[in-house]
Amino acid sequence: MADPDPDPESEPESVFPREVGLFADSYSEKSQFSFCGHVLSITQNFGSRLGVAAGVWDAALSLCSYFESQNMDFRGKKVIELGAGTGIVGILAALQGLLPHWCARWWRCTATRKMSLLRSLSLCLVSRTRSCPAGSLLLQSPPLWHTFHTGSWLSSSASNKELLMKLRRKTGYSFVNCKKALETCGGDLKQAEVWLHKQAQKEGWSKAAKLHGRKTKEGLIGLLQEGNTTVLVEVNCETDFVSKNLRFQQLVQQVALGTMLHCQSLKDQVSTYSKGFLNSSELSGLPAGPDREGSLKDQLAVAIGKLGENMTLKRAAWVKVPSGFYVGSYVHGAMHSPSLHNLVLGKYGALVVCETSEQKANLEDLGRRLGQHVVGMAPLSVGSLDDEPGGEAETKMLSQPYLLDPSITLGQYVQPQGVSVIDFVRFECGEGEEAAEAE
Repeated sequence: MADPDPDPESEPESVFPREVGLFADSYSEKSQFSFCGHVLSITQNFGSRLGVAAGVWDAALSLCSYFESQNMDFRGKKVIELGAGTGIVGILAALQGLLPHWCARWWRCTATRKMSLLRSLSLCLVSRTRSCPAGSLLLQSPPLWHTFHTGSWLSSSASNKELLMKLRRKTGYSFVNCKKALETCGGDLKQAEVWLHKQAQKEGWSKAAKLHGRKTKEGLIGLLQEGNTTVLVEVNCETDFVSKNLRFQQLVQQVALGTMLHCQSLKDQVSTYSKGFLNSSELSGLPAGPDREGSLKDQLAVAIGKLGENMTLKRAAWVKVPSGFYVGSYVHGAMHSPSLHNLVLGKYGALVVCETSEQKANLEDLGRRLGQHVVGMAPLSVGSLDDEPGGEAETKMLSQPYLLDPSITLGQYVQPQGVSVIDFVRFECGEGEEAAEAE
């Protein structure tokens, strides 16, 4: 009998995965097999880091069935088992009067697996001495049977295991709850996915209510550009540790995509650029996107449930430009992730709207330098080229010392480039939290 693991039904009802050490993101399932008059109870661990050693192999069951059909008698014989998952073949051989030779298998196992094998063998031998009188090793052969204690739909067939793994990969929820969803929905993958999302949303809202009011000074700025539209969003959390988590970054991506769709749905202004801002409540009410149900607020609740920290959708800005305009952008400490496509993340972000009479090859580099200046010098207005040069305390952008060459002003740097700076947006993560706390 394999090691007795906790019954999966005793796990918390949360649909959010939790790390539990060796068997993280796995679930246990008690199975029973009948061969040669012996009932073998084995706990299998699906999704376990033990891999193929944690389950009962179909080939092993076929060999055990062969032993039964041939009335195999192993007394006085030696057998080397090279490995068959949980070792059900060796266990049955031991019960049939043989102490197997485990050496070939033994040296290939980890320390944890060796202890498991020893316990399995000792438990089976104890079971044999208690239930099998001497001379009665071979009994009438009942048919092979196999039961699960966690639902009638889920069997050991490869197709159902594949269905479970597919749901787990697609949703990211724990094996226990993916299995529960499939059982609840009769094995229907789409219905199970909907069920999981609804449960996650319920739990997320519950956790969000408990965490409401906790300070969210950390987080990320997200920058997304598509065609002539650029958006800048800020999503906050409690700790820098969570801001580095991919799930949190995926939330920022979802907020950026939601803002982008909102901006693209607005009526274009043909002659000049357009700029807009969304506050926290406006941002929260945006649709989550074509591939997700509900609003961004619902996505926020799910993220809070998964990561266990308070989070806020703080703000968003968007800029849309026609021909003859260009949006320069810069994110300080930029982070890129292959899974996040063209989203750029960081702690500071800036957009600079420029007007140009002709298309220039170096506009992207120029726009990045202007964005760097806005992030570093934090101007409050654009100002004019006619303004007098100012010092470090100057708040008019064109009158400020150029960040990368303080010997000239930004206006003096831009003028020969053949572009005009029209507007800008600057986001700093956590900006304004200190002032709000002081009040």
